Amino acid sequence: MKKNKMKIAKKDFKILLSIIVLVFLIFLILYVRNFRNFAEVKLGTNKKNIFTIADLKIDNLKYSSTEKEVVKSLGKAKKVEELSANGFKYKILRYKDLNITLREYYDDYILVGVESTSRSYKMGRGLRVGSNINRVFNKYRIDNKSGNYLYGNYNYEEMMDKTITDNIYMGIRTKSKVSYYNMDPRSKDDIFPLNSISKIEFEYKNGTVTKITWSYDYE
Repeated sequence: MKKNKMKIAKKDFKILLSIIVLVFLIFLILYVRNFRNFAEVKLGTNKKNIFTIADLKIDNLKYSSTEKEVVKSLGKAKKVEELSANGFKYKILRYKDLNITLREYYDDYILVGVESTSRSYKMGRGLRVGSNINRVFNKYRIDNKSGNYLYGNYNYEEMMDKTITDNIYMGIRTKSKVSYYNMDPRSKDDIFPLNSISKIEFEYKNGTVTKITWSYDYE
């Protein structure tokens, strides 16, 4: 009887040991997958659409939502700051782990920027703080090129060239951030000194998005 109990105990121990080893291997695979150097990951080309103004969302809000709509959705801000830049008045609404930028628009203010370090808010294409950076890559069109450029019809320096009248779109990847840009086409007769640029940036660490910032404003 004792021998049978010992056999059963040994069998249970082997099963437990196998489970522990299996769990450890799964953890090791996930660790290696999530904590590798994502700046060196080889990226293929997907068929997703390029970044556009339509991606500038936070929950049920989007670029150009009114101040009233923002407050209705997010509640009263903990702090409100007012400032002026580029000939416009702005309001910065500060919430916990979230900053909202509003710019004057006639007799109202509209949403033009978001900065979030909270998992609570869903951005365009279902991405949020806490998402795996590979998920970000998979949500936007990506061309595998040498260097830091993910895709684009111009590079960053050319985007600042005021003589270019095309629509400019591009994406850049570094070791800690992925940035997507889209600049409206300029008219040859446009004398306004600033470009109208939409952008979204995903800061990440150890493969996980830690901060999302987006805006559509004059630069």
